[in-house]
Amino acid sequence: MPAQFDAIVVGAGPAGSTAARELAAAGARVLVLDKAEFPRYKACGGGIPRRTARLLPFPIDPVVEDEVALLDISLHGRCRFVRDSGEPFAAMVMRERFDTLLLDYARRAGAEFRPGAAVRALELDLAGVTVRTEGGRTARSALLIAADGAHSPVGRMAGLGTGLAECAAYEVEVRAPAARVRANRSTAFIDLGYRPWGYAWLFPKAELLSIGIVLPPGQAGEMKSHVAAYLRRLGLDGAPVDIARGHKIRFRRGREPIASERVLLAGDAAGLADEFTQEGIYYAIESGRIAARAALRSLSSGAPLQGYQDDIDREIMPELRAARVIAHMFYGMLGRYPGPWMRATRAIPYLWDAFFAVQRGESTYAREAARVPLLPGIAARRLARQDSAG
Repeated sequence: MPAQFDAIVVGAGPAGSTAARELAAAGARVLVLDKAEFPRYKACGGGIPRRTARLLPFPIDPVVEDEVALLDISLHGRCRFVRDSGEPFAAMVMRERFDTLLLDYARRAGAEFRPGAAVRALELDLAGVTVRTEGGRTARSALLIAADGAHSPVGRMAGLGTGLAECAAYEVEVRAPAARVRANRSTAFIDLGYRPWGYAWLFPKAELLSIGIVLPPGQAGEMKSHVAAYLRRLGLDGAPVDIARGHKIRFRRGREPIASERVLLAGDAAGLADEFTQEGIYYAIESGRIAARAALRSLSSGAPLQGYQDDIDREIMPELRAARVIAHMFYGMLGRYPGPWMRATRAIPYLWDAFFAVQRGESTYAREAARVPLLPGIAARRLARQDSAG
């Protein structure tokens, strides 16, 4: 007989660990499965917006390697300027430590964790869900939360997450000289000018510099050469690289299915990342909370999990749609008028002040887009035509 649980969570990243912690804290019997042993490296810039930390009922200070208040913006190294948030707008972490912290709190709440347990088969019936993991172990539960990343093999097994848009990212962890690491403290670097959109970044850590790029999927083959060029501009082309890894980011734009009667997708598996910054940790944790709420509702009343999709559509999708409009407006203007647009954003502080306010949790993309509706309105209409044509 397979071991019995109220809920199985696949994936011990921010979405999965958050859902598991809240479910276990409410008294549910929860099993967390992950294909990796923890701690494990996760390709990610590791920027945690202040609004994200505010979602958690415990401090993340033990894993914070730096806090950034300055944003250094350039256009392929030119037109460079710096914006000061006045206070930190994001913390910098290494994801292996951050994710382990979240998982530790889930385990403290009572969740059981099985590492090295890749899900190989998923069986759904009227009474629940059975999963079979590598090595032939099985477990059974009333419902399943798939938080297994942008590739989401469990989502595919369940027939969910189809039709999501995507882009590609590539990152290197650079062991720069100590003096250079110190010189980059408190500053996030963003390099623009990639077509049709995208940006390169440098995020400071305690001993490393996380450097990478995000581009549309059709340009994935060019990411390594772009990062090499960025490293040369930074004067870091000879610095040792500890890790280099690419990954996929997915975006939910409409009503793509992310929940069925007994399975739901959370975090990256559901495409919950914003298209302006390609940041997904905030939405992963928020969707983990919403997933736990939907799971508890289902466990207490027998209600199907489809209600979770309605919750996401109501609570997260308006913000993701606004971020997409802002991205279309920002990158569209940058592509058409790169020099003038950079000079305008330097001279008029509204855009970056609004960005800082969103990252600190003092505002939202939707609210900021509504304050200056002309360009976002044009972008929204263009996107509507583009989506209807596609």
